[in-house]
Amino acid sequence: MDDLYPGELSAYYRLCRYLGIFCIDYNPTKKKFLLRRSLICYVVHFVLQSYLVSCLAVMVMFWRKCFRSDVNQTGNHYDRLVLVIALGILIVQNAWLIWLQSPHLRIVRKIEFYRRKHLSKERLVLPKRLLWLIIATNLLYLANFIRTCICEWLTSASQFFVITTLGFPLRYVVTSFTMGTYFCMVHILRLVLIWNQSQITAILEQSGDLKKSSALLLRLRGCLELHDRLVLLCSNEISLVYGFIVWLSWMFASLDVTGVIYLTMVVQNNKAIVLKFVTSILWLMPTFMTCAASFMCNRVGIEANKTAKILAKVPRTGTGLDRMIEKFLLKNLRQQPILTAYGFFALDKSTLFKLFTAIFTYMVILVQFKEMENTTKTINKF
Repeated sequence: MDDLYPGELSAYYRLCRYLGIFCIDYNPTKKKFLLRRSLICYVVHFVLQSYLVSCLAVMVMFWRKCFRSDVNQTGNHYDRLVLVIALGILIVQNAWLIWLQSPHLRIVRKIEFYRRKHLSKERLVLPKRLLWLIIATNLLYLANFIRTCICEWLTSASQFFVITTLGFPLRYVVTSFTMGTYFCMVHILRLVLIWNQSQITAILEQSGDLKKSSALLLRLRGCLELHDRLVLLCSNEISLVYGFIVWLSWMFASLDVTGVIYLTMVVQNNKAIVLKFVTSILWLMPTFMTCAASFMCNRVGIEANKTAKILAKVPRTGTGLDRMIEKFLLKNLRQQPILTAYGFFALDKSTLFKLFTAIFTYMVILVQFKEMENTTKTINKF
C-alpha cells in the first residue's frame, strides 16, 4: 500500500507544475515521479515569463509614474527599484528551475526513496500545515497589496499600469511555493538523519557482543554510508538547484525589509500604530518564509554534526569497529556547511546576522541620500 502513496510533497510538486515552475509530477501507474513535460506547463511558464518581462519593461519606461507625493524622491526611487528587482529575480528564478528539471527530479526521487524506506511508519505533519499556511499568507499578502497599493497608492493610475504592479504579489506566490518545497525537502532529510543516528546508537550499544560483531560492522557501515549520501545530496545536488534561488531570496529580502522600514518611518499618516505594525508584518511575510528556511537548514547541519559527536564518544574496542569509526571521523574532521546559498554563504543562524547587517547598511545609505535631497531643496529655495 505504501508504494501507492505519492508522499506528502506531491501537492507541492503539483502546484508548482500548475504555476509553470517545473514539470515534476507523480505517476500512479509507474509508481514514481517523472518529468511530465505537458504543453500546458510550458505554456503557463511562457505566459508567466512574458507577463513579468512586460511588467519589467513598463516599470522601467514609466519610471516616474505614480510617485507618491508624501514620500521624498529617495523613497520613491527605492520603492520602484524594489518592484523592478522583484520582477527581475522572479524571471531568473523561473528560468533557473525550468532549466534544472533533470537534477531536480533526481533530488525528488532520492528524497522520496529515503522517506519510504526509513520513514514509512511516520506520516509527516509539517508539509500539510505549511501548505495551508502558505495559502493563507498568500491570500493575506494579496489582500494587503490590493488595499495598500491599488486602493491607496495607485488610485489615480491607469488600469494598464495597475495590472503591471500585480507582478509583485505574484512573486510571493511563486517564491513561497518554491521555498516551501525546499523547506519540506530539508525537513525530510533532517528526519532521516535523526533516524540514522538512532540506528547508530543502537548498534554501538550492542558493540560489546563479539558474536554479532561482523553483522554490526555491516550495519554500521550502511549507516555511515547513508550519512555520507545525505550530506552529499544536500551539499551538491540541493545546493545546485535551490542554492542560487535561496541566495536571490536573501538578497531581495534585505532590500524589501529596508524599503518597508524606510517607508514606515518616512510616510506620515493618521493610521494607528497597531495598523502600521500589522501592515508591516504582512509586507514582511516573504522574508519570514526565507528566515524559516534558514533555521531549518541550520537544524539539518546540527543533526549532521551529531553523528560525528556520537562516534567520537565510543570507547575503543580493538576491533574493526575502531578503524571504521576513525576513518569516518578523519573524513569529517572539519565539518563544512552542507547547505549553502550557492556557495556564497552557509545557511544557518549566522545568515540572520548577515541580513541585519545588509539592512542596516541600506538604511544608512537611504538616510544619507534623504539628507542630501533635503539639503539640495533648501539650497534651491534661496
